[in-house]
Amino acid sequence: EEVNRLNGVVSAFLDYSRPLKQNFGPTDLGEVVSRTLKLIVNDVPKNVTIKEELAEAMPRVDGDAEQLKQVLINLVQNAVQALGERQGTITLRTGRPERFGEFRGPEFVELQVADDGPGIPADQQLNIFVPFFTTHQKGTGLGLAISQRIVKNHGGTISVQSRQGEGSTFTIRLPALLEDAPPQE
Repeated sequence: EEVNRLNGVVSAFLDYSRPLKQNFGPTDLGEVVSRTLKLIVNDVPKNVTIKEELAEAMPRVDGDAEQLKQVLINLVQNAVQALGERQGTITLRTGRPERFGEFRGPEFVELQVADDGPGIPADQQLNIFVPFFTTHQKGTGLGLAISQRIVKNHGGTISVQSRQGEGSTFTIRLPALLEDAPPQE
């Protein structure tokens, strides 16, 4: 068991340290979510319910589906660990960010991973994307750092909103492909 754990630590460290091999192309986030869930559904404990809330007719992103899948797996695994033994729900949601007034700029699409777990204490939220920072007993502290790096390489951002006792929502915002975006008035 300890050898397997150490193998996981070394693998995560190597993933973080080696340059990303990227295979970008038009990518449907909803499809990435569905394929990822099929991959991990059997590893999710019985006390956790996973819900999909995928928006219709979303523009695609210029992305690497395998890397985005890795980000999703990291976020879902963190949510499962946060829930622990308690009953809980993890929701994977795609959509468009709220537009503020007359804001004009590039179109973005959002992917959210939300859980109704214990939440992340405010003092820890500042450090969760820092390599090797972990609150999990068996964690490497590299999952969120790798996820952030992948999202940044896609021209996007990843952020967290969390309140203790109310759960956490990780939001990934990626630029939409222009040819898929609806015309602006």
